[in-house]
Order: sequence, then C-alpha cells, then structure tokens
Amino acid sequence: MGILDDVVINAKSVAEAVGRKAGQIVDVSKLRVGVAEVNAEITKRYQTLGQYVYENSREALAADPEAMGKMAELDGLQEQLFAINKELTDKQNKTVCPTCGKHCSNTDVFCSTCGAKLISEPEPEPIPQEGGPNDEAAKAAAQGPEPSVGTMPPREFP
Repeated sequence: MGILDDVVINAKSVAEAVGRKAGQIVDVSKLRVGVAEVNAEITKRYQTLGQYVYENSREALAADPEAMGKMAELDGLQEQLFAINKELTDKQNKTVCPTCGKHCSNTDVFCSTCGAKLISEPEPEPIPQEGGPNDEAAKAAAQGPEPSVGTMPPREFP
C-alpha cells in the first residue's frame, strides 16, 4: 500500500498545483479584462475631448495650418459618411429623424423615439406661366378630355 499512498499524495499535490495555476490564469485574465476596459474608457474620453476641442476651437486654431488641414480632412470624412448613410437609408426605404437621428420607415409620419415630425408637407407643383408656348396645352390638360358629340355621360348606379 505504500506505492498507492505515494500515488494519492502525488495526485493531491499535482491537483493543488493545477488549481493554483488555474487561479493565476483566472486572475491574469480578470486583470487583462480590466486593462482593456480602462483603455476603452480612456479612448472614449480622448475622443469626447477631441470632439469638444474640434467643435469649440475651430476659430482659435485657424492660424495653425496643420490643425486646419486635419480639420479639413475630418470635414471631408464627415461629408463622406453623411453621403454613405443617406444612400444606405434610401436603399433601406428609411429616413433619419432630424431630431434624434433614429432610422425610421419612409412611411412613418412621426419618429417612434422622440415624436418629431418626419415627413414634411409636399411641395406645391409649380404654376405654369401664362402666355408660354404650351399655355393652351396646359389649360386643355387641366380641363380634361373634351366630351365627344353624340355620347352620353357615364351613368351612375346606386
């Protein structure tokens, strides 16, 4: 039984060593996740600060050609992003709420998030100028087809 006791003791010590190593791995993993979370928060705050400086210091940085060049590049990218987003919403039959930025269906009249009106009133059609070359044709089209002689108007059934 001495050999069996040695095997059991060795197995226990190996299990304890594996347990310690697993605990270290878990601790290291937790620390790495913590580092990634803090780095993400730092990046987010840098981005927020940069956006604040960009929006509020354009005039103050006008004398710095490097800053103006970087702002012009950023402006170009923002215009490009706007155009791509517009094309995307058009292809998806969606519209963007002017108030909150939510994507809504083209058939929605109001935003489901903030309640802002989405569809503007339809623009009136241009009134043709009188006296133009197509003035008579426009009047005739507005009146509809001329009734034929000898035909009866359509009957209305109850």
